[in-house]
Amino acid sequence: MLKIATRPSGRSVIFRVVIAIAITYLAVIQLRVTFSESSIQQWENVTDSLPAGSNHGAVDDDGCGGLMDFGHRLVVTVKTGATEAAEKIPIQLETTLRCVPLENVLWYSDMAQKVGDHQLNDALDQISPSVKDENPDFEIYRKQQDLQDPLKVVSLLKDMKHPDDENELAAWSLDKYKNIHIVEKSWNARPHADWYIHIDADTYVLWPSFMAWIRKLDPSKKSLLGSMACMKELQFAHGGSGILLSRAATENLVVANNGTAARWDPQIAGNCCGDAILAEAFKELGIPVLNAWPSINGESPSTIRFESSNWCQPLVTLHHVSTVDAQRLRSFEDKRRSKSVSSPSTPDFQPSNSPFQAPILYSELFADLVWDMLPDSLDNWDNMSDGVTVPNIDSALECIRACERDGHCLQSLFNGEECKLETTRVTFGVKHELEDDGKTWQSTWNKTRIAAWVAKQSRCGKVKFPFEDGKTSMSSDMYCPP
Repeated sequence: MLKIATRPSGRSVIFRVVIAIAITYLAVIQLRVTFSESSIQQWENVTDSLPAGSNHGAVDDDGCGGLMDFGHRLVVTVKTGATEAAEKIPIQLETTLRCVPLENVLWYSDMAQKVGDHQLNDALDQISPSVKDENPDFEIYRKQQDLQDPLKVVSLLKDMKHPDDENELAAWSLDKYKNIHIVEKSWNARPHADWYIHIDADTYVLWPSFMAWIRKLDPSKKSLLGSMACMKELQFAHGGSGILLSRAATENLVVANNGTAARWDPQIAGNCCGDAILAEAFKELGIPVLNAWPSINGESPSTIRFESSNWCQPLVTLHHVSTVDAQRLRSFEDKRRSKSVSSPSTPDFQPSNSPFQAPILYSELFADLVWDMLPDSLDNWDNMSDGVTVPNIDSALECIRACERDGHCLQSLFNGEECKLETTRVTFGVKHELEDDGKTWQSTWNKTRIAAWVAKQSRCGKVKFPFEDGKTSMSSDMYCPP
């Protein structure tokens, strides 16, 4: 708990400390009980089943709880690059992809190579020489093809800058050419799947939520679902958060409009992002982006802003997931799989006998993972507090006191110049590197107040996924301003 500058002495102090501890303990217990009851209700809402698929299903001893039984309905593509693949792919395989049958996964990079026993395909090998030759975006691609050695590529090219922009990594400039070709290649490799989910090598998919979600969607509709981002007035699905394409949408781009990727290739050089190019291509076909945020989410467990509006929302993907984040998430999932989540109305039901588990809500991730990550304070840390700016604060200690005085303050941030209090949401945050000015950032969390805030959140009832009604989501009315 945070230290308060001045406290009364004697039994009054002891009494207040005991009360504070009791409040915190009871609030957390209430949160976990509430979630447990909510999970049971979620289970009662999951009644359908997947058609028979892979023989890898019903594997109970690896902690997958039957989630491996995806069958032919789903294709997972992972977009990576030769300068990062050897580092990131093994982590994904050990964590978020461990329950996915490998025949359902397609890896695409900017150089054909193997990571362990897994083949990574060159997403760019079909691009016309007229686009590649003399194109500075492809300078790193040409060097990689010359080296043909993954170890040398990493050691020599990982930090390579773009020939025309010393502030931009060459690998990043090349990456934007991949997205639309990955959509084409994945259809050609695995045609007629119901769903294609396209992720990056640092994306984490929470499969219990994902599988429960796609069962409520219609793959015969032309659907492009993702976390909406804006480039001027263009709405596009952010690639790192995950892009979900239906069979109908994919077939429309790849088959009915064969050659779409090749037609777009010459135009990509002047654009920044492959996910935006993909959205433009679909927009031309009359297929808009359906905003599935916050279920499809671009944050990591550390940077999610937990607040009332997302507390009861299902969480499907996370992005910028570090090795530590991925290991934490796997531990979190393993622990929830080990719990008995049987409904009172069906006492013999066990998760290990079903290909589904209850969807994961933001509230559960906070209660069972993020809560335990929160300290009382951290130096050189940014907890992203950006609510109330308190004037005339010159030190971290004064900022702590300002938070204590504000009865609604959940966490605070002193960045060496300003004191900011957060009163409506909770975030763990990220490390802030010490700058040349020597100013130390300090973040603090009032865990007693946070526990009380948690206890006041609404109980979560029936889970509603984005566009399960075919029309709306929590964020479907958002748009890109002109």
